[in-house]
Amino acid sequence: MSITANQRGSRSWATAEELPVSSGAPMPAKKKWSNAMPLFIALVVVAEIIFLGRLDVAKNVAMVDSWADLFYRSPPPLALIDGGDDLNSRFIDGDRISELGICEEWLEKEDAVTYSRDFQKDPILVSGSDEGRKSCAVECEFQVSPSKDPDAAFGLNHQGGIPSIIRSMESSIYYADIKIAQARRNGYSIVMTTSLSSDVPVGYFSWAEYDIMAPVQAKSEKALAAAFISNCGARNFRLEALEALEKLNITIDSYGSCHRNRDGSTVNKLEALKRYKFSLAFENSNEEDYVTEKFFQSLVAGAIPVVIGAPNIQDFAPSPASLLHIGELSDVESVANSMKYLAANPEAFNNSLRWKYEGPSDSFKALFDMGAVHSSCRLCIHVATGIHETEEKGLAFKNRPCKCTRGSETVHHLYVRERGRFNSESIFLRSSNLTVEGLASAVISKFNSLKHEPIWKQERPKSLKGGDELRLYKIYPVGLTQRQALYTFRFKGDSGFRRYVEDNPCAKLEAIFV
Repeated sequence: MSITANQRGSRSWATAEELPVSSGAPMPAKKKWSNAMPLFIALVVVAEIIFLGRLDVAKNVAMVDSWADLFYRSPPPLALIDGGDDLNSRFIDGDRISELGICEEWLEKEDAVTYSRDFQKDPILVSGSDEGRKSCAVECEFQVSPSKDPDAAFGLNHQGGIPSIIRSMESSIYYADIKIAQARRNGYSIVMTTSLSSDVPVGYFSWAEYDIMAPVQAKSEKALAAAFISNCGARNFRLEALEALEKLNITIDSYGSCHRNRDGSTVNKLEALKRYKFSLAFENSNEEDYVTEKFFQSLVAGAIPVVIGAPNIQDFAPSPASLLHIGELSDVESVANSMKYLAANPEAFNNSLRWKYEGPSDSFKALFDMGAVHSSCRLCIHVATGIHETEEKGLAFKNRPCKCTRGSETVHHLYVRERGRFNSESIFLRSSNLTVEGLASAVISKFNSLKHEPIWKQERPKSLKGGDELRLYKIYPVGLTQRQALYTFRFKGDSGFRRYVEDNPCAKLEAIFV
């Protein structure tokens, strides 16, 4: 059911002169007027209601909305849309702008809300840290002991239901309290760890930290690989693997405290790695997403990383052939054979480093781009988003129409923001184009029209900044973890996407551009 447009200039009511007359004997004039008076008054009232509805909607919007809400929230006739009485201004070359376009204007106004808090004037306040004011997409400030109640705080035992934050870049193999499930049980509502499944990941990677695209230097060392291992009591098999590689005739220069055969006290680790074909990026624990500078420095150096650590290390790889992975001790022999083969075959070795010349995969860029926004800023965005979501559960938000029907076509209103930003842009999708591809096209079109600059533009190395054309890598509901967003979430086809839009009016989505 939809409310169709009124035709401008039409008048459905009759004038007094057009009232039908009886074919019987003539009545006295006074009696005729007396009998016609009730009908005349009724017509005048109807005409006035229509007139007011057409010309004075701003004053009567509450009444109009209350009538509409008796049925369902649906757009009023075109004449009731603000500006509807000036439809002459909507003619271009003799053609009227489509009703669906006017529908979008109406939705933009009707779905707009004013939040009770302006973060520009009243920034997000986080206690327990002395980082001070942060440059961020949402205004935020960190204080050790703020004079007013904060929006979130590091540590436990806060009063008034203030969200508690736990932040660590250590491995949960050594610190069980930072495991997400355990942290929740302990009372923390915001978890910040290296896990991409945490609320606000704090990874070891960023474009600012690592010159990933640094040129490859000549491999001048006689030994095949270099190792920098100082914790000889790690809770995995990395030392056993090192010994096994040596027994298989893989020559290793070991600069760390463990199995040292080269003095590393004055060595610049990164500069040293550049001279080797392989780097033993052996972490101190095998934990999902726990990937440290051992791996990323190897990439910078152009030394193929031989990895013991995160079982999902391929998620962090710039290309599938860019690393060798020892998932368990029994893999050592096959990895040793691969190292020997690559070392003896320059073409195969260079193929493993091709990403250095052609650029890393989109998946790698999408992951690394997360670090373009500091974790403290992402924390503030997370907290501010939560505050808005709480407010959006109120009645004022439930009355938003979020869609508009004209004939057989319905326009759906969605909101999309870029990852790392706070404010969203309106996206309108018509029912005939309510598909995943239609969504992607609409998002690209909208952000291109805004001359949007991706948030990573100033952070990436020059060779990876690309041109002005936007490319959409992922789009997903606001609130998902980065593991879900980057690797697991998919709309279940076009039908699944349509269901999602219908079930989530004014859906809020987040986009990753590459």
